[in-house]
Amino acid sequence: MDTKEIIIQEIEEITEPLLTEILDFVRFLKVKQLKEERENQQDLEDARAALLEAKEKGTISLEAFKQELGL
Repeated sequence: MDTKEIIIQEIEEITEPLLTEILDFVRFLKVKQLKEERENQQDLEDARAALLEAKEKGTISLEAFKQELGL
């Protein structure tokens, strides 16, 4: 039995008030996953832009990089 089938089996035994909470939680998880996917995509785009900039302009010292980041 796979995970989906087990979840369905468990859900069939749950009362309506708990089903409402489960639905809210599932929706929360879907939104969270979408947000993480968007953040990951943005991180990839930022990394690509940084690589392109390093290729075009060269590199800087670690100390200058830290200053730029405010570290």
